[in-house]
Amino acid sequence: MKPTVFIPEPIADAGMNMLAEKATLVAPWRDGHKPNDNELRSMLYTADAAIVRLFQVTRSDLEQPNQLKVIAKHGVGVDNIDVNAATENGIPVVYTPTANANAVAEHTVALMMALARRIEPAAEAVKQGRFSDRTQFQGVELAGKTLGVVGLGRIGARVAEIAAFGLAMNVIAYDPFVAQLSSETPYTLAESIEKLFGSADFITFHVPLTADTHHLIGESRIPLLKADCRIINTSRGAVIDEVALVSALQDGRIAGAALDVFEKEPLPADHPLCLAPNILLTPHISSSTKESLDTMAIDAVQGVLDVLEGKTPQFPFGTGATS
Repeated sequence: MKPTVFIPEPIADAGMNMLAEKATLVAPWRDGHKPNDNELRSMLYTADAAIVRLFQVTRSDLEQPNQLKVIAKHGVGVDNIDVNAATENGIPVVYTPTANANAVAEHTVALMMALARRIEPAAEAVKQGRFSDRTQFQGVELAGKTLGVVGLGRIGARVAEIAAFGLAMNVIAYDPFVAQLSSETPYTLAESIEKLFGSADFITFHVPLTADTHHLIGESRIPLLKADCRIINTSRGAVIDEVALVSALQDGRIAGAALDVFEKEPLPADHPLCLAPNILLTPHISSSTKESLDTMAIDAVQGVLDVLEGKTPQFPFGTGATS
């Protein structure tokens, strides 16, 4: 009998086709069905495996009677899965840490460039017949500017390479888990995150959401930033205190921000961020390229199949994945 795999959100056909040969798929979105949360939870509890994107798998879910043998995160950040609870219940968690690195890095750089050159408001002016407003959209060049990269995982390191080699930026980085760099690395390490905040013209965040990174930048650290500093976040929304960010933008204490992730998603249209000046917002699409989505789907499916078939998965997350 084939195992049942619950897939509450769309994933690429490359993964679905690969999985269909070996499992029964529970994916209501394929039929246009939009089950309520209780229905989705019931599907989760009766599945042998789950592949999730933003769907929440909580401790409460994992303490309910269920038959889960593995949970796969279609992506990198697993803050929507209670990994500790999964581990305690002997349920491995796998993820796809290499699949989206380049896609997210490119989106980060795209946001930085659009923010620097004020692309969004300039484009809106043209569409609204305000071509003569062009003098209001003076930007800044990236060459020679200092980019601060917080987090030197695959994505952060890729952003640093693009910025240094491709855009002639001076790049400094901070990562408490990186003690030294190779002599060939095109960036340097900051002594502290405070030093980075005080010297960067642009700052980009590439860290997981943990107790240490929650509101990593907020009211206490925003005063460290230069008034012409611009912030980019494609990691996790709660890394930034959004209330403090809106206040800083309104008061002109920083020059701008570009966000692809938010503390609560989806972001309501009436959220203060949507009304803040000098801000660029995208709907959590940094990893949404064909190449990245295909690879994430394939890697997530392979992780599920490995566990179900008694094999060691390539990308386990935490101790639960090795049990």
